[in-house]
Amino acid sequence: MADAGTAASLLDMASVEKGLAVLVEAYDNGLADLRFALPAVQIRALLIIERAGNMNLRQLAAELGASASAASRLCDRMEAADLLTRERAAASRREIDLVVTEVGRRLADWIRHQRCSVLDGVLQSMSPDGRRALARGLAELASGVQ
Repeated sequence: MADAGTAASLLDMASVEKGLAVLVEAYDNGLADLRFALPAVQIRALLIIERAGNMNLRQLAAELGASASAASRLCDRMEAADLLTRERAAASRREIDLVVTEVGRRLADWIRHQRCSVLDGVLQSMSPDGRRALARGLAELASGVQ
């Protein structure tokens, strides 16, 4: 049988999971119109590369939890859609950097704007204190993940 502290912890985790599910669903719903044009893995890869500034294929594969060959095929499709280019790395002539194009950058900005708009609507259902606490907690979480 669980002690009182464990039971409270489990109750808190259940609440956290339910709240997170609401946020994730809202976050994903911000892209409902885009899903038919661009697969979710391409959206994820675009945002990863754009946030990093540029990266090599090995780094992208690691971020996606994919093989280098799968990441390469993904990049082929993204390059064909004019979302990224492959350029020689400045530090190593043998290395290729993945760089987001202007079209890709505009799409990444649009994605973030759509998601923020949807999240703002969801967060309006919270009290101001709840929104501040959530923002503080998420900022703390983000600072620990690099």
